[in-house]
Amino acid sequence: MLTDTARHLRDAGTGGFIDLTAWECSVNSVHLEDFVPVPVDVLDDGEPVIAEADQRLLLAQGLNLALHICHLGRSFEPPLQIRCIVSASTTNGTFRFHRIRAGQQEHNPDLDRYTVEKMIVIDTGSPSS
Repeated sequence: MLTDTARHLRDAGTGGFIDLTAWECSVNSVHLEDFVPVPVDVLDDGEPVIAEADQRLLLAQGLNLALHICHLGRSFEPPLQIRCIVSASTTNGTFRFHRIRAGQQEHNPDLDRYTVEKMIVIDTGSPSS
């Protein structure tokens, strides 16, 4: 099944995404609350709610995963230049990663501009050509 999924993704290309980085972030994205046991309440309108302490737990677990992915990327020869993005808000926590490419970026580099979500970005190296 995974082989068929990988083949489909390879054949589908970047689809309607703006660039390869945006496509990679979409493919390499997971909701952390699906794997980290945190309580997720649901409002009457169906919106999920995650408590502040649980958002910090999601960030910590996402950071741990990011460090592991970056370590794996550095173990290649030549080392892969990878960016991991971990975020959490009142509604969810996400982890995504992509190869670093010159001129392509999936987030605003000024992390202070994110007022609704908390964000951690880890890079393993400089952009590749």
